[in-house]
Amino acid sequence: MDTNIIGRANEIVNSTAEACIGVIDEGGFPSVSTVSSVKTDGIYKVFFATGIEANKTKRILNNGKTSVCFQTGGDNVTLVGEARIVTDRAVKHELWQDWFIAHFPEGADDPTYCVIEFTAQRASLWVEGKSAEFLISDLLTVQSRCGLLCRTCSFREPCNCGGCIETMGNPFHGKCPVATCCQNKGFQHCGECPDIPCEQLKEYSCSDSEHADKPKGARIALCRKWAGKA
Repeated sequence: MDTNIIGRANEIVNSTAEACIGVIDEGGFPSVSTVSSVKTDGIYKVFFATGIEANKTKRILNNGKTSVCFQTGGDNVTLVGEARIVTDRAVKHELWQDWFIAHFPEGADDPTYCVIEFTAQRASLWVEGKSAEFLISDLLTVQSRCGLLCRTCSFREPCNCGGCIETMGNPFHGKCPVATCCQNKGFQHCGECPDIPCEQLKEYSCSDSEHADKPKGARIALCRKWAGKA
């Protein structure tokens, strides 16, 4: 697994209007339906609008264990985690969309309108011919200065590289200027720096180099997530 597949998975979730949602029914079996997403934070958190009397709402209230799947073309992002039903007025107003009126004629304050808030705990990805399975908690554990996922780097074992944090900015390919800059400023990773993304990090992450992120900015986004800025 590398930062690129995470970046692409985030793009898929953020750009796909519908998802399949699986909840546990009264008999303990999975029950799957299609639902429109109204707000997303990549693979980490997704919000859906639904009705308070919907079967999936009642089932989530009884058992929050939930899975959602986003699919586009040949790519598939499956997330497993916990869902909860939100009836808070501020949240309902924030996520209200004009087309909801067909289902909730009283608008954002319609008592039958509610929100499903899904928080992922683990992910299973098939993206551009590559697969990855991981815990979200592991992904959110800082692994490098710049946002690369050093723990699963293909060069780690064959090159006997501990990553830029363990080697103090001197991984297998030599001294890393991004890691050195971060360390000299006293930060654990670039997400803590008020200058993110600096020109140096953008060159590593957003340039047209074969070693840059695909999609561009993937490691910057992960650094921001590590710092709680996204």
